[in-house]
Amino acid sequence: MPGLKGGIFESRFSIVISGDNLPLDSFGKELDLTPTRMMRRGDPLKRGVPLLTAHDEWLYTVPTHDSVGPDSAVNELLNHLMQHRDALKKLSATYDVKLRLYVQSDYAQMSFFLSPETMKNVIALDMPLEISSLSWGEVF
Repeated sequence: MPGLKGGIFESRFSIVISGDNLPLDSFGKELDLTPTRMMRRGDPLKRGVPLLTAHDEWLYTVPTHDSVGPDSAVNELLNHLMQHRDALKKLSATYDVKLRLYVQSDYAQMSFFLSPETMKNVIALDMPLEISSLSWGEVF
């Protein structure tokens, strides 16, 4: 059974399409997903943060609120994307298309793993997987 160490506070899994002059409105139809966020080059990354988006970005994100780690929510989105493999391959030929997993913890140490099924699905999609983690480093 998948497990985690250190208590994951927040995690999310996304498909991200980025580039310049993107036809942002078309990706949702091609992938049968309503975007979570669309940004144009020069838009603020976050409210109140003086950083600007370097490229256009289309994102669809699912929160991964599983007490045993992000694996099950990751697979839900991967299974959906598998049904749109041809569209993803076409998009990847023109735009930067990647998967992104973000995990955050309040503890000094955290770990999680992705199941072999998840890894197989990522490989089958033939897309890069970006993983980032943030630990606030509190020790109890």
